[in-house]
Amino acid sequence: MPIHSGELENNILSASVTFSDTGETVALKTRADSYCHFFERFTVGNDEIQLRLDWSVLDNDGYPMLDADFIDKKTGKHRKLKGKRERAHHTASSPGLGRCYEWVFGEYNRQFSVTVAWCANLSEGVHLGDSCSAEVISAACCKPESR
Repeated sequence: MPIHSGELENNILSASVTFSDTGETVALKTRADSYCHFFERFTVGNDEIQLRLDWSVLDNDGYPMLDADFIDKKTGKHRKLKGKRERAHHTASSPGLGRCYEWVFGEYNRQFSVTVAWCANLSEGVHLGDSCSAEVISAACCKPESR
């Protein structure tokens, strides 16, 4: 089920990625009222890349879509999505491998897996009942027999 704006912190405690090539694990960040987990920005050629896991759009296996923004390093403005940028903008998880992704942009290729700590909501109810019984014996008062 997709997660929408403002719902992320109620569903997920944390998310991290482990890069296949280095084994390095990095915690992903969130932003207020977002439905995404954000990677640290990095540079490929003349593009600054912002990857994020978008929990509002799930792939065919039910995992978040990997979304990429391309920012011009000189101007700081988002670049138009065409050509190789358009192909690298949305990436689904690798089929049959859980939350594993391979992000490719031109010659750049990075594989990683995502670990998620989910929130668990547990509610419990207690019903208490009590019963008692009493036995009442009614007896006539008798005087002891005299001998």
